[in-house]
Amino acid sequence: MAENPKWTPYPFTYPSRHTRKHGPTGYRDYDSFRDWLRDEFTFRCVFCLRREQWSLVSGTWDIEHFTPQSRDPSATLNYDNLLYACRTCNSIKSSHLVPDPTAVSFSKCLRVAEDGSIEALNEDGKLLIEVLRLDNDDYTEFRSLIIETLRALKKDNWGTFARWMSYPSNLPDLSRLRPPGNSRPDGVHDCFFARRSRGELEDTYE
Repeated sequence: MAENPKWTPYPFTYPSRHTRKHGPTGYRDYDSFRDWLRDEFTFRCVFCLRREQWSLVSGTWDIEHFTPQSRDPSATLNYDNLLYACRTCNSIKSSHLVPDPTAVSFSKCLRVAEDGSIEALNEDGKLLIEVLRLDNDDYTEFRSLIIETLRALKKDNWGTFARWMSYPSNLPDLSRLRPPGNSRPDGVHDCFFARRSRGELEDTYE
């Protein structure tokens, strides 16, 4: 593990508008898209930014239908309608409609402060906070605990800090999945497993 660099990532930095890099098609059930979505959304919840590294993966991560199945059953197996979310956010969102992370830059909507509180930067941010209840006590306390823990680790134990802020060890090798179709086949070359194999991944990411 590398030594503590001058720049270190912040655990709750919302990304810019997401551009899809994968496009698997033809699966008969939406759970078959899981590893594609894990890679697509960088192994974290698209809404609250909780990372796989911070919890057990089995049973705690869902495939979220951006347009709910109840509103548009025809989009159930449409990859571009699928997001990666923690079970809590998926359950709270339910059939509600929220801003689309592939159309709106969440970094311009939401900002998390050092004390774990979250601020809406525009109307889309207000809607995300309202629908997903991102400012409730549980979310705020969770963010605060993560930030405080990582602040201490960054100062005294860089190796453990890096583990908390790193990619999972079980990166999916998407080249082995071979879906019936793929509208964006070049994304396989850019998946995190391939990048790690080429020595291109940093120890941590934001």
